[in-house]
Amino acid sequence: MRKLPYIFVFFIFWGCDKNQTDKHSFNENLLTPEVIDHNVPLETEPYADEEILKNLAPIRARFNNLAITKESDFINDRMTSFGKQMPKTIYEPVKNKAFLMAGWQLTSTLIVVGNDGLIVVDPGESDEASERILNDFRKETNIQLPVKAVVYSHRHPDHSFGSEGMGVTQKQVNNGNVKVFAHHQFMEYLANDASVVGSILTERTAYGGATYLGQNEKGLVHAGLGPTFAGGKISFYRPTEIVKGKLETEVAGVKMVLFEAYGDAEDEIDVYFPDLKHVHGSETIQGESFPNLYTLRGTKYRDLVKWYKGVDNLLEYAKKSNSYSHSHMRSWVGNKFIVERIQNYRDAIQFTHDQSIYYMNQGATPEELVTLVKLPENLKKDPWLQEFYGSVEHVVRNVYNGYLGWYSGDATALATPSFKRKAELYTSAMGGRDNVLKIANKAIEAKDYGWAMEITTHLIRSNPEDAEARKVKAKAMESWGYEQANIYYRNFALSGAKELDGSLDKSGAFDFANPVIIQQFGIGTILENLRVKINASKAVDANFKIGFNITDRKEKYGFHVRNGIAAFYEKIPEDANLVLNIPSSVVYDFVLGKGRVKDAINKGQGTAKGDLNQLDVFASFFDFNKTNINLSSR
Repeated sequence: MRKLPYIFVFFIFWGCDKNQTDKHSFNENLLTPEVIDHNVPLETEPYADEEILKNLAPIRARFNNLAITKESDFINDRMTSFGKQMPKTIYEPVKNKAFLMAGWQLTSTLIVVGNDGLIVVDPGESDEASERILNDFRKETNIQLPVKAVVYSHRHPDHSFGSEGMGVTQKQVNNGNVKVFAHHQFMEYLANDASVVGSILTERTAYGGATYLGQNEKGLVHAGLGPTFAGGKISFYRPTEIVKGKLETEVAGVKMVLFEAYGDAEDEIDVYFPDLKHVHGSETIQGESFPNLYTLRGTKYRDLVKWYKGVDNLLEYAKKSNSYSHSHMRSWVGNKFIVERIQNYRDAIQFTHDQSIYYMNQGATPEELVTLVKLPENLKKDPWLQEFYGSVEHVVRNVYNGYLGWYSGDATALATPSFKRKAELYTSAMGGRDNVLKIANKAIEAKDYGWAMEITTHLIRSNPEDAEARKVKAKAMESWGYEQANIYYRNFALSGAKELDGSLDKSGAFDFANPVIIQQFGIGTILENLRVKINASKAVDANFKIGFNITDRKEKYGFHVRNGIAAFYEKIPEDANLVLNIPSSVVYDFVLGKGRVKDAINKGQGTAKGDLNQLDVFASFFDFNKTNINLSSR
């Protein structure tokens, strides 16, 4: 079970004299750590409790389970126990009308049957997975109606990229036969993920999702919110129907109310079906786990106040509903049960926020918040608030950062030595490399893995090629990871261990900058986001202007490269060194890797005002090659 090497005492509250605690230098006998254990099993696992199971929606059909459910020395037993709740299951919360397809992928896909077509909420993460879902749905229900509407609950990789597998084509979307609903800022946030921070998100998501490890007892057990991530070929169609505030509409004779309800993503929307008295909570309620109010894979600040107010918005529709589904895990029935679960979920979010602020206002640092903010017992035991996906511990640090930033107010952080030099100084202060390894190995023997990881990190930062240090840190990280019940804790640790020992196969990651996604953005969005790829050292002395005249769209854009930046304009700069007159297809072909802009112009697909070779000068200011990013060995 999880052990952390330190207990942080908040001396302000208890009036202790801090000086009395600091008289002793480091002592190896401290390697028997005090325990802060988040994995202690409850007397009964609440997610399998009979009181809970009686509120499970009726089951139309059940199949095999893609999660790893066999107990193993390499898996926390709570994780396998939770995985047993994830078999492929067709839940039928509204008889013959609403079906939740849970267990085929990470996302649970809702299919609602109308008079002459289907409404699909969250087609999922790949066309292969969504095709299997639709085939099993049709086989079990004998409903052969075509899809008439697709709802993207939000932009994350497991929700919006499998429409083609549901039989939907771009032509059907273009001619209005299939409507695609999404939040009014969906494309804006998707563009940030794909073309601004796409590279680092791709890598961190692969680590956190155990993509590089495969699904086995030493890798991915399940994904916390579902049994697996069903990667593969993706499809994506730009939304045609925009939800801002609330949208009341009807598709295939089914009335729908789509409404904003901030949650796991800023662009979250939920759906209420008034005639069915059914509400779909998307990821405003994030599966059956304490939510990722901050995700370790990386995200902009998730505003906890907006989130619990988003839950309040959902709650108003839940109070009118007899059944409930969401984008992950199982479907439920019973108004009282649903309302209680959602209200507890909402209160846990507010509690975490308010108590973090309470202690921050009394001087607590992020490290101290970890031990100060704990859910009350009634919320801690709630079946939807187990820490399989999110955790209070890693969220409170981000509350601090969201309000106050990274700086705690101690000027030590401003005067701290540089990255590598600090590691070298720590190593020296602890008696040198060999002594640090000796301490680390003793820590591993004592199962104080966190301390072993901490100190070997300094050795690796001092010398990234130190094979023995990497091996010791990998051993500590792997041992710690096997003990975790939280999927992110486990997956980051096990992926990091393989990175350290050199056995990590970096293939198969979900590419946030996938051309299938990029090609749905406007030309302006694609061009503007080139600015973050500029290599400042190459452009610091530049004074270069270029214009792009998109001939088939009557759009004009430009850059002025100067002072190490690429300033973007929605016009052609005056006195441009080069102006390209090209159709949008040339830009999209470049993005999709189908051809170079210069070659297209030479073949007659556009013209240039100025020396076309100047395009090579413009390109030379940017780095387009992908970098091999390491997270644990630097």
